[in-house]
Amino acid sequence: MEALELGPFVLPWVRVQVALALLALVGVAEVLARRVDRRLSPWAYGAVGVGLLGARLGFVLENLGVFAKDPLSVLYVWQGGFDPVWGILTAGGYTLMVLPKRLWRYAGVAALAAGLLAGVLFTRGGAAQETRLPDLTLASLGGTPVRLWDFQGKPLVLNTWATWCPPCRRELPMMVRVSQENPEVRFAFVSQGEGPAVVRGFLEAGRLAPEWVLLDPEGRLSEALGVQGLPTTYFFDREGRLVARHLGELSEALLLGYLRALR
Repeated sequence: MEALELGPFVLPWVRVQVALALLALVGVAEVLARRVDRRLSPWAYGAVGVGLLGARLGFVLENLGVFAKDPLSVLYVWQGGFDPVWGILTAGGYTLMVLPKRLWRYAGVAALAAGLLAGVLFTRGGAAQETRLPDLTLASLGGTPVRLWDFQGKPLVLNTWATWCPPCRRELPMMVRVSQENPEVRFAFVSQGEGPAVVRGFLEAGRLAPEWVLLDPEGRLSEALGVQGLPTTYFFDREGRLVARHLGELSEALLLGYLRALR
């Protein structure tokens, strides 16, 4: 399972995992606060807040060159971009500062509960079988048939999008620019459920000229890859094996991280 669908909302599974794990930490801490020491309750909320802040700031520092181009993008947390190691370290440091030593073991119990739940959810949500690039033939914007298998031989970033999708519209200019700056990786932007006139008009209005724009009016690629929401971006290696996928809007820092993993 890659995402949790709640009516019209699609939540990436990894975010659901993190949210439930943090809720487990807070829940166990609340129980311990009633039985052991009331200070465990505010500690838990503080540790979660400080940990999330530390995870975000750590990611920003690791990608400072990217965020320096647009400092406001530091606030775009809905795009993702949190380093769990930084989060654990900052939450641990906060724990050592605010709790007396005799309560550290109880904080450890709450953290262990969160970790165990995250592990169980990871096992439940993990994909067991290998996913490969589908053998589909789609049309280019000019009407030329393009076989996806022909993209093998170079790493491939396959982005599923639509002109009516606000996150797609926001991330597309950045992705087109990154594709032009990284010619060693192929980028293909596959429009879902739309015709050439709509797609061409959108690209011309935005002065966007990606090398590969493909049309999938019947959603065959979405069916083959199990797309649960737009945008979804797939990262394939040179042999057409799926290395990673990202549901939702991508930041430039995250995209560059995925590209590094492809090389």
